[in-house]
Amino acid sequence: MPTYGFALLFFTQNYISTFIPFKARLVIICITFIFTFILPTINALILLKMKRINSLEMETGRERTIPYLSTFLYYIALFYLFYSAKFSPVFIILILGAALSVLATFLINFIWKISAHAVGIGGIIGAIAGISFRLSIDLQWAFLLTILLSGIIGFARLKLLAHTPAQVYAGYLTGFLVQFLLMLFY
Repeated sequence: MPTYGFALLFFTQNYISTFIPFKARLVIICITFIFTFILPTINALILLKMKRINSLEMETGRERTIPYLSTFLYYIALFYLFYSAKFSPVFIILILGAALSVLATFLINFIWKISAHAVGIGGIIGAIAGISFRLSIDLQWAFLLTILLSGIIGFARLKLLAHTPAQVYAGYLTGFLVQFLLMLFY
């Protein structure tokens, strides 16, 4: 989801994308993709091979504990990399929000199953709303596209019987609030 979020930010018409050269945008997207998708996926595949998880669906809370924790650590490492490289505060806050969303998902996982997919897409919606509000950037099309995508994701999670409606709604709300509030108050 952070890769998707940066792609939306970089490839829509706004003043943030105007000031960042194309090659720099690609580097940021690639680094983000490695830390937030490739490394967690490799971790999950290793856990599957070691038989620490039964499938990549990770249906039980016990199976999700190590993947959530390791993903949180990858996100924190990316946050530290962006912070150390003195990236724009917007990018740093986006990654911090993603890391905190994963942490919240990890903690909630101990008592209840929440939709991590919904947390992710809710976070993007919250980030878009926060950026639009805080920085007065018109991201209407990105917002509408992401709302549509969130409906598809939520429907898929329910159709697959992976979650209850409450787990999906709680995920959206968690992701949205973390990112939106960070954007408003950074």
